[in-house]
Amino acid sequence: MKAAELSSEIELAVKAVQNRHLGRIKALGVDSSTIARLGAIQPPFGVMDCDDVGGGIFQPGGDKTYIVQPVFDSDTMIDIVAWRTTEPQKWLWRTGAAWALNTDTIAANSWQDEPLVIDATPLDWLRGGATGLCILNWDAPEIRTLLRVQSISAEALIARQLRGVLMKPLYFPEISARSEHRNAA
Repeated sequence: MKAAELSSEIELAVKAVQNRHLGRIKALGVDSSTIARLGAIQPPFGVMDCDDVGGGIFQPGGDKTYIVQPVFDSDTMIDIVAWRTTEPQKWLWRTGAAWALNTDTIAANSWQDEPLVIDATPLDWLRGGATGLCILNWDAPEIRTLLRVQSISAEALIARQLRGVLMKPLYFPEISARSEHRNAA
């Protein structure tokens, strides 16, 4: 799926946001200033009826309404994450390409003295001001880029899970040295 298609979908979802949706997001602890600040640089969130097609992927349609958020890699939208306000700890992807929300913060944080904040869910990321990181795919190889930062701050469960993932040994193939001399035919 191309970025332009994702952009069209998120634009429709943003246009579908009504005052009741804003009220619900605020009631869940998301500050209006976060929505405004985020909205100045990207679509902050939208609402969309989604159909869970399996494998953690959704497509537009269906009979359940989800909060949807765009996921960027640098300035390119690579995915949309969808979650329900009644179960913010469960989410779906539009393409499956995104491993985390706000990955640009890793590079910015790698030279700062303050810890990189990792939020547990996309809702927590919004509640936290949308400044930290939210890991969406714990199996993604990109998660090892977190080894670049000086320190990380996360709630206890996320900290334990992250420690376990980052401490897993890497697989290395068997490497043998061959002789420099080759027989010429």
